[in-house]
Amino acid sequence: MEQENNSSFMDYLKAWGRFFISRYFIKNICIFIATVLVFILLITQGLKWYTHHTEKISVPSVEGMTVAEAKKIIKERGLEAVVNDSTFECASKSIKPGQIIPGGQQPTPGYQVKKGRKIYLTYLAYTKQPATMPNINGESVETAKSLILGAGLIPGKITEREHPHKGLVLEAKFNGARVSAGKQLHKGDIIDLIIGKGEDNDATTPYDGDTDIFNQSDDSDDEL
Repeated sequence: MEQENNSSFMDYLKAWGRFFISRYFIKNICIFIATVLVFILLITQGLKWYTHHTEKISVPSVEGMTVAEAKKIIKERGLEAVVNDSTFECASKSIKPGQIIPGGQQPTPGYQVKKGRKIYLTYLAYTKQPATMPNINGESVETAKSLILGAGLIPGKITEREHPHKGLVLEAKFNGARVSAGKQLHKGDIIDLIIGKGEDNDATTPYDGDTDIFNQSDDSDDEL
């Protein structure tokens, strides 16, 4: 009986041995190994893609650059530049028209963003901001200055002319030519004033219109 048991066990081992060296087993183990290798490869590549996909890029500083220069630098970082706006005013005197103003990029320099993120730019406009000449006819000097400043213009030289009402604004000039109310100028333009030189100091109230003060200037002056 014991000999028969030993013979059966040996036959069992031989059967397993034949299975492990059979073409069926070798084929399936090769398929299994190939499947594992492909799975590992896919996981590895997927991790690389995910790592690059979530990789953060530091936003470059393009302040003071022209729009073309800013776009080039931003594109080289894998980002997208979008010109969002222009402005007529800039606190920095070193910024020239067409350049990106300080604080004129969003997100701000150094901010961490994903690849392909849009960077919005604001540049200094090539033209000045428009301004409208206020009506200062018959006003006092101080009132006229206040109105001129309120319109974004700058009070310039003051010249006196013989007139009964002292300190009354008789005329306004821009670049040597008479400028009337409603004229379209640009902010920062300088407005010169011609005022009365008379002895009547009551120039704090509007002129009553009895005398045409605006026809007392030199007729050769041009008018804007």
